[in-house]
Amino acid sequence: LDCSENMNTCRDNGVTGWPSVIAFQNGKRFAFIEGDKSEQEALDFIDKAVADSKDKKTAVPTSRYSENSVVLDASNFTQNAQTGVWLVKHYSPYCPHCNRMKPEWTKMTDELAPELAASGITFGEVNCLENRKLCEENHVDGYPTINLFVNGKFVEEMVVKYRYEPMKEYAAKLPKRLESGELQDKTPEPVVANDNRDWDDVGNDLEKQQAKQQQQEAEKNAPNTDALAEKPDSDTVADGSKTELGSADKADDALVYNAEGVVVELTKENFAEKTSKGPWFIKFYAEWCPHCQHLAPVWEKLADSVKGRINIGSVNCEKTGSLCTSHGVQGYPTLKMLWEGETSDYKGSRDLENLLDYVDRMLAHPVDAQSVDDLHRAQKDHDVVFVFAYDAADTAGARKAHAALDYVKANAKKLFLSKQLLIASTAELGRQILPDNSKTLPVLAALKDGHVAQFGGHLSSDDDLREWFYAERFSILPELSRENSDALFYDSDYLVLAVLDTSQGDAYVNEYRDIVRSAAVSHQHSTDNKAASSPTVRFAWVDGNKWDGYIERVFRVRRANWPAIIIAQPNDDSYYVADARGQPIEPSKMGIFMAVRDAVAGKLRSHSNKSIIIQAVHGVVSAVNAAWAVLFATTMRAVLSLLAVIAFVYLAFARRGRSARRRGLSVTSTETLVKAD
Repeated sequence: LDCSENMNTCRDNGVTGWPSVIAFQNGKRFAFIEGDKSEQEALDFIDKAVADSKDKKTAVPTSRYSENSVVLDASNFTQNAQTGVWLVKHYSPYCPHCNRMKPEWTKMTDELAPELAASGITFGEVNCLENRKLCEENHVDGYPTINLFVNGKFVEEMVVKYRYEPMKEYAAKLPKRLESGELQDKTPEPVVANDNRDWDDVGNDLEKQQAKQQQQEAEKNAPNTDALAEKPDSDTVADGSKTELGSADKADDALVYNAEGVVVELTKENFAEKTSKGPWFIKFYAEWCPHCQHLAPVWEKLADSVKGRINIGSVNCEKTGSLCTSHGVQGYPTLKMLWEGETSDYKGSRDLENLLDYVDRMLAHPVDAQSVDDLHRAQKDHDVVFVFAYDAADTAGARKAHAALDYVKANAKKLFLSKQLLIASTAELGRQILPDNSKTLPVLAALKDGHVAQFGGHLSSDDDLREWFYAERFSILPELSRENSDALFYDSDYLVLAVLDTSQGDAYVNEYRDIVRSAAVSHQHSTDNKAASSPTVRFAWVDGNKWDGYIERVFRVRRANWPAIIIAQPNDDSYYVADARGQPIEPSKMGIFMAVRDAVAGKLRSHSNKSIIIQAVHGVVSAVNAAWAVLFATTMRAVLSLLAVIAFVYLAFARRGRSARRRGLSVTSTETLVKAD
């Protein structure tokens, strides 16, 4: 079975790597191996599978599925769930609550699935980002939601704390409930639009909701639909009065930054304190640098021009070298915008007009959408557009909606994403922009790659919002630009670059972008269930005509080889351009997918971006250190000798090393990106 052409079938049968060999008996999978195997290993597997199959004929009935929690989607849900009892988890991979619940669910299903299978009870899970309509049909109004189905019909939602013990207790009772006929005769519970599921993690005692004799008390303690407007813990002041949530954003808007319109000299003593609040645009420089000297008067004018809006600072890297190193400064001048720990590098022209334009874009206000046309205009300018929709006419929920809006605006602003945020303040416009939305307003969503990714966390949580914005700020295949290059490189363990010749026309570019996007989706699916510590792999495409010098100099890929696939490993200053056979990575879905998998597994030969001189110096120093460790018995002699060699190497190659950096021999060299663009 060719998994590149039958990805869903392979995934439904538990295939996580290629090649995989699966043994079926009577239509049911019961044994498998994966990875490269010898002929003898394959024969041993077959012999064992045949022997096991004979034993299974007399075994106690087990699940007809190999997974303890079956992956379901729109193509197989009805076929599978129409028979027996199914307890199905509906989730979003970007929902923090879903991710916290995941190990609890896995532990519970691994323990109970074999036992409950004998009673015809199966566990399943649905990714609602990929199956929105199915989740809507399954009465899902927030993530995570666990619903019970009997013979294809929705019966009830599992209303317990989504922790191991409560979930296990609920699931363990299902066989008796099924045997008593309770589940078959049960009338489906009415569906309540519970939009709090995404926002509330207070952990109310939901067991009270199940006890009829305490129903009134349960309703009293149930999650409050106005939790955003009245959060009793963190927003109650000493006198018992309530503070308005979202006031931090209003306070930020009221603050005046850079009131005097001057440049603030930052040092290692005052840097952390000064930059802890508000936006800063900072110049890292050296006094001897001609470009820095030319920029100095422009920087003073900029400070005066943005008076009251943003702080302007400067750092002398000759006096505070460690501070510059810690901020990744590789050349002078380096310009960075900072806001409470978040950074964005400026790589444009250093004239006043372009600097002011950059400040305006980064500090832009969200767009108050008046029609769908505003969305279309935003999508032309940005790969990703964020939409916050609420109903201003809903007076009952006005306080909650405005509190949520303040949180959304504050976090988007601090990540420099305000220019990509649209606000729809009517229910009708919200429906037009988000036609598939099944949640109660207010909602927050990201529109990218032709689909909608809804926010699944607390709208009152800065951590949840920032984490979500951070995860969604790139499309699955953005174009590499000078604005996003640092974020793409530094946020990735591996960055897959597709180099395309845009002079070939839109049809050519769209064809190859679709191929790379498809490979990116396949890779994403293959890593969905892997540990959070797995390497981060991002994909992007590059306009070869804009970056030809950079591509040839850093990756040694010439125009004649376009379209080309490059897998960069920024942390190691290395990259891959050949597959396991030693051939250029094929720009096909299968070729890219396999090359990425092999690169992450360490099966491909990498190339270094460091210059030959730097590599040689590193090798010599390592060899000399090893030799001296043997030759010199005393610690003092070894230390003094090592210092002498380091001094010699520095004097001999410092000038050469500086010129190497300026020539852009590093994957992520700031100077290289400026010159290339």
